[in-house]
Amino acid sequence: MSFPTSSAIALALASVGLIALAIEIFCLRIAKGRRFSPPEIWPGVSIVKPLCGIDDELEINLKSHLEIDYPGDWEMILGVRNDSDAAYPLALKFSREHPERVKLILQEGEPGHNPKVNQLITLTQHAAYELVAVTDSNVRVFPNYLREAASVLNQPGTGLAMNLFIGVGERALGSIFDNLTLASFVAPNVAATSIALRATQVVGKSLVLSRELTSALKGWRVVKDVLAEDFRLAEVLRERGLGSVICPSFVFNVQQSQTLGDFWKRHSRWAMIRFRIFFPFCMLEPFLNTTLFAILAIVLAPGSKVTWVLGGLCLALSMAMTQTSAIICRGYGFRPIHLMMSPIKELVFLAAWLRGATMGSVEWRGNRLQVLARTRLAEPEAMARVRNLHKRHRA
Repeated sequence: MSFPTSSAIALALASVGLIALAIEIFCLRIAKGRRFSPPEIWPGVSIVKPLCGIDDELEINLKSHLEIDYPGDWEMILGVRNDSDAAYPLALKFSREHPERVKLILQEGEPGHNPKVNQLITLTQHAAYELVAVTDSNVRVFPNYLREAASVLNQPGTGLAMNLFIGVGERALGSIFDNLTLASFVAPNVAATSIALRATQVVGKSLVLSRELTSALKGWRVVKDVLAEDFRLAEVLRERGLGSVICPSFVFNVQQSQTLGDFWKRHSRWAMIRFRIFFPFCMLEPFLNTTLFAILAIVLAPGSKVTWVLGGLCLALSMAMTQTSAIICRGYGFRPIHLMMSPIKELVFLAAWLRGATMGSVEWRGNRLQVLARTRLAEPEAMARVRNLHKRHRA
């Protein structure tokens, strides 16, 4: 039974996305199965955790760090911008309950435009140990977290150890969409870039820096005025002839109550970053969207049974691979009802990608910032003054 050439092309492109995802999932398995030799002497580690507001199950996330099993010395430093932050009471209570391991620090000044980096500058100044580990407030770690990171950094030429992250706890629509995206796009893509392409990259959710890299960053001040501080970190690594390596275990990114609006803001912001840094290569991303081309094939030939069968098969295989990725990354899959939302999620994700291509500013952690080339940040008021000066000069 024949079907139109246009539909056949769309199905071929859908197959390209499936093949690419299969390769990425294979790289996930490789990353998870690797083992690294531990150091002879375990270095001290300061875990710095910038907080902003109350994340889902924040206290449980914090407690997961207390379960770390590490032979060397380590500490945990919590940071909030000021005592009016919603996370402050919980952080204060947590630090007082565990004074032998945890301390709370308020941010000291605002040296840059990136609000997260401003916190990291203060926290790192108070770090007592050789290595600095950073985990976001919604990240939950595992007992071997520091053992793995120290073993990775023990490898020659490695300046940074990082963890892939996977979403857990999905309940609201935005968290379902986000966790599906982390399993189907983010984690597999990062694994393939690192394993197959051997690229030096950085994932900011969870990372541990060597003393050499911390020094090169001048206490994070090198990245204080960029939105994509993790990308700049990768550049600094390459400049110093160092590499980044993925740890075998995945950290959990706890997301339960995120709305569809939260999903939209997050992924349009991430898309904007990719357009600022990886253009024109980021234009290839939609060609890996199996759902887009499977649906397009059906739209182009709605009367063809072959198209319906093959398009449906592509959609089913895409969902099966997402489920496989979730099982590899977090040990269990998605509920069937959530998995069936994947096609809708992919279309919303594509719309967020398109929105990211046109964005010039971002609202992040309560700050409205203008995003320039290579994600350099500026306040909108300052940019408006510059534009006015240019207009006067031309006049």
